[in-house]
Amino acid sequence: MEEINDVIVVKLNRTVAAFLRQSNTIAKAMINFRDADAFRSKCIELQNVALEALERAIAAREAQTAQTDRIRALEAEVAHLKSWNAERENYELKKCGEGSIAYMLKPEKRGSEPPHWLCPNCFATGQKSFLISTGKNEGRAWSYKCFACGAMPSCWPTPQWDRTA
Repeated sequence: MEEINDVIVVKLNRTVAAFLRQSNTIAKAMINFRDADAFRSKCIELQNVALEALERAIAAREAQTAQTDRIRALEAEVAHLKSWNAERENYELKKCGEGSIAYMLKPEKRGSEPPHWLCPNCFATGQKSFLISTGKNEGRAWSYKCFACGAMPSCWPTPQWDRTA
């Protein structure tokens, strides 16, 4: 980020230096004028040079702000991905019934956290979305639902949270 700021500072310095050179040239020319119209013309020219320098400085500052914002957003995204990668190491993919799978908290990582399943679809996209029991028994299988993506896996037999399915 410092490199970007250094580049912008260099551009601003060049803009200011160019403005000062042009201003100096115009001011020297104004000293020799005795004619009011010629003097006014040079004043307008000087104001235009100053305005152009100001516009360039504002544009450089806006570019710096945009780049700084982008860098902050990328740093936040990297931090989120690092956090998610650490969190995902606590889970393992397990069978939760005939034809259904879910991510389950590894037994050694549980601590005081209650056993739970995470939706494999959401897990693949970096979301931690719980599979919640619907309380419905469809045939012999219990129905679960992910409220983030709408997936509805079934589980038979009733889950045994401490087994290693």
